[in-house]
This record gives sequence, C-alpha cells and structure tokens, in this order.
Amino acid sequence: MSREGYVRDLRALIGPGPVNLIGVAALITDLHGHLLLARRVNADRWGLIAGLSELGESPDTTLRREVHEESRLTVKGAHLIDLLAPAGLSEAPNGDQFFAYTAAYRVTGWHGTPQPDGHELADLRFFPRADLPHLPLTRLGRAALAWTA
Repeated sequence: MSREGYVRDLRALIGPGPVNLIGVAALITDLHGHLLLARRVNADRWGLIAGLSELGESPDTTLRREVHEESRLTVKGAHLIDLLAPAGLSEAPNGDQFFAYTAAYRVTGWHGTPQPDGHELADLRFFPRADLPHLPLTRLGRAALAWTA
C-alpha cells in the first residue's frame, strides 16, 4: 500500500464498505480577521480548506500538505482547536462509505497568496465574519462560525 493514494489503495483491497478516515480542516484568517473559504469544483457551498491524511501521516503534516496543495499557501504556525466526530455514516458519489473524523486547526501564521488549485478547489476568498451566516456553507463552514465567534 503506497503512502500517497492511501484511500485509493485501501478501497482496492476492501471495496466500498465503511471505514474510519481522519482528515484536517484549516481555519485561516487575514490581517483583518476575514476568514478564507474555499469552494470545491462542481460545488456551490463554501467551506474550509480540508483533506484526508495519507497512510502514517500526522494531522499536522496533513494540514500543511493540504493547505499547500489546494491553495499554494505555506503554513508557518497552527494549533489544534477541535476534533469533530462524524455526524454519521457518509457515502461518496461512487458508493464508498466512511466515517470522517476531522482535526480542525487555527492557522496562526502563513505565507503566500491564496490560489485555488483548479483541480479540487474552484475558488478561494476571504470573507468578513458578518458575511458568513448569509453564505451557503458546508458542515465545516458552519463549524467555522462557532470557532470565529
């Protein structure tokens, strides 16, 4: 089983049955306190930059890798703010079932200019906190409301 492509390799062995997956989410703000939200390709809701851990990868390493892959930002500092348990069994469009556990991090330092990768993310924007309740948000986007209150 390769380190990269862990979920793909795992699914090749076990099929679409339920598994536990660990992922991360990044709460990133600019100097004005505006929250960076991402819109995935072919989606209309806004959420946080997020992704799954590869085999043997720590959540901290996953955070730094996912943020860089999806936004081209380099995380300089972060701390864990929450661990979200799954809301229930989820199913991917291809039928794969999973329980998703998410380690949420507040990014305390970053470098670069946010640029969506165009593969997973279609758009990245900073939003003032006051605008968040009026946006169509993902589960992680709604969680960010509490984390930024």
